Order: sequence, then structure tokens, then C-alpha cells
Amino acid sequence: MDVDTRRLRVFLAVAEELHFSRAAERLHLSQPALSQQVRLLERDLGVALFTRTSRQVGLTLAGEALQQAAPRVLHELDRAVEAARQAAHGITGRLTIGSVRTGLASVLPEVMRAFTVDHPHVRFDLVHMDTALQLRALADRSIDVGIVRAAAPTPGLVVEPLVAEPLVLALPADHRLSSSASPDGAIDPRELADELFVSWPRHLGVEFSDIVVAYCREHGFSPRVVSEGGDIDTQLALVAAGFGVSLQPAFYARASPAGVVFRPLQGSPPQVALQVAWRRDGAPAVVAQFVETARRWRDDEAGLAPRGGSQA
Repeated sequence: MDVDTRRLRVFLAVAEELHFSRAAERLHLSQPALSQQVRLLERDLGVALFTRTSRQVGLTLAGEALQQAAPRVLHELDRAVEAARQAAHGITGRLTIGSVRTGLASVLPEVMRAFTVDHPHVRFDLVHMDTALQLRALADRSIDVGIVRAAAPTPGLVVEPLVAEPLVLALPADHRLSSSASPDGAIDPRELADELFVSWPRHLGVEFSDIVVAYCREHGFSPRVVSEGGDIDTQLALVAAGFGVSLQPAFYARASPAGVVFRPLQGSPPQVALQVAWRRDGAPAVVAQFVETARRWRDDEAGLAPRGGSQA
């Protein structure tokens, strides 16, 4: 049975006033219109809700039962409607965010903190994923937003840069280049021509792999990759164990493990971008709010906006 909630509200007004004229005035309705709404509700329910005499209006047993239950029903309905409106405007909801490790260790916590200032009721699910897996997860809607690294334009997705840092050299602590004689410790990339390299499997980051290979070739050699690791921890463990050197974004230098040192590269090494990615079509409103916060964080970091929390 479908019960018109407007008729429930009319019923409650009459039940509280026990007077049709006063209830009509309270609801800004004509008395005939109010009386019709009550009759229609009684018809829908198949019961009489009021006893009526020329002098008095009273509630039947069915009317008393409905008077007790209806406010709870209307309250829950109002809550559901408000929840739907808030979700549609990105005020509440749940975001599933994928991120490469560098994002988890740098950009993402700061963006989430700024976002939560103005969206305290949004909940987060975080998933550590490499870039290639995130792009697939965005396409199949397993995640809502991704923090990716050096991702190329992808059909159906929007990818925007957030921050970029240069390539640096990770090498074993006892490596001959670990104590460079240059004033800033920077390494001439041509000195790496005879080194063995530790790297990411190409399928986990085609664009990043291309950046590294192009940089090496620009300086007269192709990197001899002898070991690969599916995550940065594995790769740095291989470097610490002496299996080779590795070119990595400078983000990773902030948390270098024992046995690994990072050195800058001479000249102008390529910049590696951390980016935010989301679906072009069909993304919930909360995604747009999160992306806008990420953009403000980016501008803030670049000195293009005043410091402060999100204003969304």
C-alpha cells in the first residue's frame, strides 16, 4: 500500500489540534481541502481515524495507533531525503581511493585532512595500488579516485598533475658513488653507463619506464636492468643488497631504508608527476569535491593560494 506522506502530515495536525479549522489554518489549507485529505487517507488505510460530532473531534483506536507511529515514519523519511540530498552534493558518502606509495606518504594525507575540514561525514577506504592497476580499477569502478604516478592520458578518465619531483639515484650505502666529490653530492648520469639497474616491471608503469630509459639514452647508454620489484620496498631492498642502482622519483628519498642512499643527478633530470585521476563520466558528487580540494592543495603548495583548509 502506498500512503501519501502529505496526508500523514495533515492527519497529525488534526490529531494534535482535534479541530479541523485550526488544523487547516495551521497548514495554510482550506478546511474542505484538509477534510478531503483526511477522507482519502482513511480510504487508503481502510479504517476510520476520527470520530466526528457537531461539537467535537476525537481519535478512534486506529487513529491513536497511527498518531503514535506516524511521527517516527516521517522522521526517518526526512532523514533519508536529507541523506540523499547531502550525498548528491558531496556532503556525505564514502570514497574509495587508490594510491601509489608515494601518494600515501606525501600528497594524499594532506589532501584528505583538508577535505575532512568541510566534509566531516565522508568516509574513506584507502587501497595501495600501482598506477596501472588503479587505471583499471577506475575504469571498472572498483575505486572512485586514484593518486597515480606518470600516467598517460587514458580514455574515459581525467588525469591532472598535483606535484612533480625530479628523478634521483638510489644506490647501496657502500657504493663508489655514494660519496660523490661534487659540492652538492650530485651524480653525473654518464657514470651510470656500466651499472646494473633495479627497476619496476614495465607493465606496472609504462610511462615511468619510458622516462627512465629515455633519460639514460639521452646520456649515451641503455640501462641494464637485472632485477625488478613489484613495489618500491622490494626494489630498495635489492639496492641495499647490492644488486644494482635505481632511478626513482625524489619522493622516495624521504623515507630511505637502511643500506640505501639517495643522490641528486647533475643537470636537469626529468620530473616525475604525482597525479589525481577519476572517471570522466558518472563520478559521484563527492569525487568532484575531493578533486577540487586536491587542486586547492596543489595551488597552495605552488604558492598560488593562501594557506588554509578547503572552502568547498
